[in-house]
Amino acid sequence: MRLLVSGGIFLENVAGRRRIGGSGFTAALAASAYGADVSLASWVGRTEADEALALLAAAGVDCLGVQVLDGPTTEYHISDAADLSMPLPRLVQGAVPSGERPALPSAGVVLTFGTPGFDVVRARWLDRAAEGATLLFDRQGSQSMIMGAAMAATIPAARRILLANVYEAFTETKQGSVAEAVKRLPSEDYAAAVLKAGPWGVLVLDAEGGEKPFGAHEVSVRSIIGSGDVFAGALAAHAAAGDDLAAAAGVATAAAAAWISSGDEHPTDDLPARAQAIAATRAVWVDRRLLEALRFAIETDPGLEPQVRGHISRGLRYLGMETVQTANDTVRAIDLRASGEQGPDPVAAAVTQTIRWTREAYGSSCP
Repeated sequence: MRLLVSGGIFLENVAGRRRIGGSGFTAALAASAYGADVSLASWVGRTEADEALALLAAAGVDCLGVQVLDGPTTEYHISDAADLSMPLPRLVQGAVPSGERPALPSAGVVLTFGTPGFDVVRARWLDRAAEGATLLFDRQGSQSMIMGAAMAATIPAARRILLANVYEAFTETKQGSVAEAVKRLPSEDYAAAVLKAGPWGVLVLDAEGGEKPFGAHEVSVRSIIGSGDVFAGALAAHAAAGDDLAAAAGVATAAAAAWISSGDEHPTDDLPARAQAIAATRAVWVDRRLLEALRFAIETDPGLEPQVRGHISRGLRYLGMETVQTANDTVRAIDLRASGEQGPDPVAAAVTQTIRWTREAYGSSCP
């Protein structure tokens, strides 16, 4: 069945290097690589239009729903594409649609992302195309104009699935921990939720209270930018092929790992083959709820600057691991001495080493 993807075509300035990206663009390419019949509803500034449309057309993506606007393309500035501690891209808002709605094909599955500057739900872009479809909604953080699952639920789909990373789930449920957030997921009018917990894995939640975890694969991190979009594209492609949500989530987890380790500019046709090779490796699930209930003390080299130590603690907090000053019977010590010898960035090295230690200490092998 046809898959309609709705999301942005944006510029991504990664450490001074510019490329075409954005949620809709990246997810559409990933879904097409997995064999889906993809149409894209989006917009792009005139300067980048030829390049973006050529890349989409070469991948077999239908671009009739892409509007070319007079004005700049929205741009994200990202200082460190491999930042596992707390990536915070800077937004430069570009032109957004203001005219007629695009003529979009009906689809069996609709994947829609929240975007800055323009709300496709309020503009009623998807009402006709999504009628009777399965809707996958990914809010895409605090800069989204779609303010939550309830707003997306006004799209007249037959079935709705929420995709959210941990911090999007906190915003959606108005909770500050995964332990509390999962009690309130999926949101009202949604059949299921897919909670993305970064290096700890993915948790699929259904409306009856059922949970199915999927472990993360250990890969060398080249770039995490766009990993959630690749995950969503692969998930949507398998949903459009008729796979159940659990099977699709497992494939999508491996696809995201393949993307993270690739350093590619855009998803390419060999993404499924690389993901399949990664899927054959060990996948480890770490329940963030367990980590949130614990406290950790990091042991670092004596000469490490306090500011660097503070950045490491911030990075671990982002992953659900709260740190205190000293270890005792109730606090687990993490030995990060000599972690700075693993690369030029001591914070990235320490976070990576902690992830590896945590997978061994608290993880379980999980499909």
